[in-house]
Amino acid sequence: MLHLFQKKSRCPACGVTLKERPIKKEKCPHCGVSIVVRSGDLFTEEQVEVSDWLMRLESFGISRKKFDAERDKLSRQFGQPASVNDTVWRFLNILLVDHSGDPGKQKEILRLQSTLLSNEGKDPTRVLVEAEKARNRQDPEFRATPPSKQVFLGHDELAYVRRLRADGKLDKAEALLLKASPTPAVLDELRKIASKRARDAKKLANWSEVVAHLEGYLNYAEQWRAYCIEIVKQEPPSLTETESKLLDQAREKLAKS
Repeated sequence: MLHLFQKKSRCPACGVTLKERPIKKEKCPHCGVSIVVRSGDLFTEEQVEVSDWLMRLESFGISRKKFDAERDKLSRQFGQPASVNDTVWRFLNILLVDHSGDPGKQKEILRLQSTLLSNEGKDPTRVLVEAEKARNRQDPEFRATPPSKQVFLGHDELAYVRRLRADGKLDKAEALLLKASPTPAVLDELRKIASKRARDAKKLANWSEVVAHLEGYLNYAEQWRAYCIEIVKQEPPSLTETESKLLDQAREKLAKS
């Protein structure tokens, strides 16, 4: 989609000629808009965002012309410019209705809704649950997600979990992870949450909590060890050397108390 060759180093937003051609993302010194470099060409973040979504929606027949027309329609409805995500969300809801009889397409559309919500920092659980139901209707014999779990977390959802963890929203991140198919990537996020809680407990000299968090992760990982090996032929992530030493230290402290 981003294929327009720019002979001059001009800001893709305001058109001013740049003194030096950016080689990575930076702001235009004239208008302040972020300039993104892709395949040597310069684009605004919004241009990249639109292009990426059009690539995802291409198989559903959503062209740039249709996208712009729907965005204009939404803008008139809102009384202000509609965002890229507002426009994408409108299309995804329309597509869900259009493909109501095709569980495979519905699953794909719902996963796209999850991507959009995750990228916006919003909880995607609701649409992930619906995507899982659609997948089960599509192929009742396929069981990538264990019956006891509700959702499958992909790249975008795991990125959302990492942002929650970075923001200190450990309970919210853990709640989603525990609903998810226990892949090694999901288990590794649970390990990092357990590690953060154990380190915090150490600061308070709460050694029983240190043990509870780290052993809790180890027990959960062992519970799903066979599943990880079966699905991706990979063992669940182990504790790091530092985490193992902390667990040993906590056990020793408790033994002496």
